[in-house]
Amino acid sequence: MSRLDRTEVATSSADDAGVAIDALLTRMRAGDREAAAQFIQVYGSRVRRRVRGKLGRPMRRLFDSQEILSTVSRRLDDYVRGGKLEAVREDQLWALVFRIAENALVDKSRIFQRLQRVEDSDGPFARDLLRRLEVAEAQHSDGAQIEVDQALRCLDDLIDRQILTSWLSGDSHNDIAQQVGIAPTGIRKRWQKIKARLRDEFFGGKEESWPAG
Repeated sequence: MSRLDRTEVATSSADDAGVAIDALLTRMRAGDREAAAQFIQVYGSRVRRRVRGKLGRPMRRLFDSQEILSTVSRRLDDYVRGGKLEAVREDQLWALVFRIAENALVDKSRIFQRLQRVEDSDGPFARDLLRRLEVAEAQHSDGAQIEVDQALRCLDDLIDRQILTSWLSGDSHNDIAQQVGIAPTGIRKRWQKIKARLRDEFFGGKEESWPAG
């Protein structure tokens, strides 16, 4: 956690209605879903500020802070309801909340439109991803969002996640290169590795028809 993050955590109680996070966290760890809802109600504005300040330009085209807050609320509730909340300190809770927020894809229509337009060497990858999102969306209202979150989580490198997010928003390799400060040839090489990683971990190695280039 950066110094800025630690400062935000240290001042959170003063900034947001004076409700002690440690008390809410204790209740959440005991399975109290009302405590999770209260956390979002009291500290939601800080989550939104964090999202707006953290996401770069490409991310902002895909994410909206209020919609992300709704996603954070749902997924935090899932953690609490399922007894999966492992955070024992305030900073660990915020780390979880921010990770959920930064992974939450909420503008599904833009992603669907992007994948429908791809016709170059990435076409097979785009079509396979589109089919998977369509199936997930038909099964659950948040299905596509959850699937893209899972794809992003397969990439542990922040630059790789940025590349995937920018590609999903319609940016070219040259545009992405300018955004992340890597030469276009370097972006193309990383993109092939990203697709290989997704093939193995997200698609389970089943999409062998994708071209290598």
